[in-house]
Amino acid sequence: MKKITLTISILLLFAATSYAQIQKRSVLVGASSNLGFSSTSYEGGDDNLNVFTLDLKTGYFVMDNLALGLRFGYNKYSVGDNDVSQTLFGLFGRYYVNGKIFFGAGYSSTKFEDSDASNSLPLEVGYAAFITDNIALEPSISYSIGLGDNDAKAFGLNLGFTLYFNR
Repeated sequence: MKKITLTISILLLFAATSYAQIQKRSVLVGASSNLGFSSTSYEGGDDNLNVFTLDLKTGYFVMDNLALGLRFGYNKYSVGDNDVSQTLFGLFGRYYVNGKIFFGAGYSSTKFEDSDASNSLPLEVGYAAFITDNIALEPSISYSIGLGDNDAKAFGLNLGFTLYFNR
């Protein structure tokens, strides 16, 4: 009896895992926002910023559960009565575990209104909660590390909405 229960459990686990994959040649199109909260600290400074972020992504699954794509973002920073806007363009990769938990990394170039571009390494971890076969709500945690002369580090809580085509 134990062997039958173990065999059925393994088969069910395999079936659930294989169904949960996001297939090669699928496409994702998504948007996310940090819903008004982000805490940024600069080396040698104690300033906290309020940030609104809109992040757009489109990606292509080059293999099961691995997407590569492009990212465009717009950020608005508020410190007291001062507002500064920022645009971002980058590349990203995302790997899905069981088609639901994802880990992402990328490379981004960011330009503030009146300054030179700076580069960063954004990292994320999140969960794709599918509300239909092709639509997911994606809460995630992000952390960005500045590269080169950019010594900024940023932590964010995000909520995304993503469409998956050919899933």
